Amino acid sequence: MADHASIEVDLSSTVAPATEHWKQMDQLREAHRFFWNTKGGYWVLTRYEDIREAFNKPELFSNRSIVATDPNPAYRFLPSFSEPPQHMKYRHLMNGWFAPASIKRHAARIAELARETVSPLVSQGHADFITAFGDGFPVKVFLLVMGLPLDDAGFFVSAVQRMSGDTPGHPSDMTAWDDIHNYWAQMLASRRTSPCDPHVDFVTHLSLCELDGEPLPDVDILDILVTLTLGSLDTIKNQLGWCFYHLATHPDDRRRVAAMPELIPSAVEEFLRAYPIVGMARKLNEDTDFHGCPMKKDDMVLLSIPAATRDPRQFADADRVLIDRSPNRHIAFGASEHRCLGSHLARCELQSAIREWHSLIPDYRLDTDDQLLAHGGLISLRSLPLAWAP
Repeated sequence: MADHASIEVDLSSTVAPATEHWKQMDQLREAHRFFWNTKGGYWVLTRYEDIREAFNKPELFSNRSIVATDPNPAYRFLPSFSEPPQHMKYRHLMNGWFAPASIKRHAARIAELARETVSPLVSQGHADFITAFGDGFPVKVFLLVMGLPLDDAGFFVSAVQRMSGDTPGHPSDMTAWDDIHNYWAQMLASRRTSPCDPHVDFVTHLSLCELDGEPLPDVDILDILVTLTLGSLDTIKNQLGWCFYHLATHPDDRRRVAAMPELIPSAVEEFLRAYPIVGMARKLNEDTDFHGCPMKKDDMVLLSIPAATRDPRQFADADRVLIDRSPNRHIAFGASEHRCLGSHLARCELQSAIREWHSLIPDYRLDTDDQLLAHGGLISLRSLPLAWAP
């Protein structure tokens, strides 16, 4: 087939057996370096080096939209939708909050939150990991880092469930988006009149920030807060699901992780590589011939991270999960200056969850004979029933 074939493939809404989405992308990558997806109308890059190159050419592959099927969004994600040099101006306002040193200060409390979430489950002998742990733990960590009370956890858990369609019998409910926006609008108004410690409270911090010598506008602050909410909760929940899916279905790896917690950091990197859940799109600023692929100005281009991190041209034994893989230059968090702002926090959460769970529940298995199903788009398990000896 030509490198720029036109094919029709559903990469967003399909429901398939667990891991099938990655197998589909593996097949597409080996058949097509690039292709035009007639379902949705956008280009797809599938190989590691091409995708890294696109990430590093923001002057060509712009961030005016990051959703392949929505080239002219009515919403705005900040700082994701901003272009150089404005993008780095936004990032500089937040980088310190999510830098390794800042996350390290929270690490002990994050571990405590993980342990507090696992502890009530030990005596039960079974649980749906997604709802029993995945729903609550990332929310608690998010509130901790943002400097907000844990009492608000219930609101965020409910909102994320509604947005993602996790509530049984209910499809995705986008009014939850408005609820999250309204929550932050009320919080910002409160901080404007009664500021908290700007070194602890992120909303107060943003309310005191300046951009180009002017106070950061409320509309920008709210866009940032909504973006951080969406990027911090559902993604971590779903990535945790795949970490524990692998460990529940690969007992040798589970036993190694439980016996040698020093393996957990490398195991997390490998789970991010082997089970990447997020793809990012870009919008072309001009006509281009990208390594023989003819693309037009304003075309959308999906940078398929799920294909790139499993590319055998970059990773030996790419289809195997090697929890001690080294080196591991995956790009699950993206690349270049638009690399995920919260990557250090995400790593701390994933490592803490695995470490604390296995200190209390080292031996567990899948608690179902049914085929687990995963949803496309943000590749996610809606359920992960586990069982262990109580």
